[in-house]
Amino acid sequence: MKKRTADKFWFPWWPDKWIFGSVRIEFTPAERGIWVDMLSLASKDNGHIRANEETPYPLQQLSGMLIINESDLNSAIEKFIKTEKLSRTESGTLYVTKWDKYQFSDRHRRRVEDTMSEKMDTMAEKQTPIIYNSKEHKNKEEKKNIKSEFENEFETLWEDYHLDGKKNKAYAKTRFIALCKKGKLEDFKKGYEGYANYLKFKLLKENFEQKPKYFSTLCTDYEEYIKYYGHKIKADL
Repeated sequence: MKKRTADKFWFPWWPDKWIFGSVRIEFTPAERGIWVDMLSLASKDNGHIRANEETPYPLQQLSGMLIINESDLNSAIEKFIKTEKLSRTESGTLYVTKWDKYQFSDRHRRRVEDTMSEKMDTMAEKQTPIIYNSKEHKNKEEKKNIKSEFENEFETLWEDYHLDGKKNKAYAKTRFIALCKKGKLEDFKKGYEGYANYLKFKLLKENFEQKPKYFSTLCTDYEEYIKYYGHKIKADL
């Protein structure tokens, strides 16, 4: 069986590359449509287009799935291979040669997933059930209290953070609460303290006022700050 990435049946779409890139010059409108179909199939198998790891889709089956004339599909595939958009393995399966370029970086992916998760939480909170039992109501109240606790934590840290790092408070708060819901509050505090010590070290020991990162960026990169700043800088201070 081929290996499917069940949690990723989608890929990011880059408008500028699609409008101004080489695909628009190299291919006809029909071929460009087939190319999007190829990308969509590839997203189900980490860049591969195949029935399984050693078996390619028969042309007849592939054209039936995509509702494309066999001759047009075959012509387009050969053109994609010639222009190095696709490659064909020894077993005859197809692969999008630059599949990695169609992906988000891990950091960007985390940002998107956290944002989507936050939106889903907000939508769920706005839905009021017609009937609920006391246990459901209690759980809802507990979640509400936990969120309030996270908000209080955020306000305390935000108030203490470097003025130049305060930008887009609403977005920073969303990022921070998303971390808290994942149980990363204590890790974040370590990164926060480490970075604050680093800024203090630059000012006191090197007489250099380092421009601070935005608070929302700290929420994304706190693991780096735990690793690179913190203990050593704190000891030097």
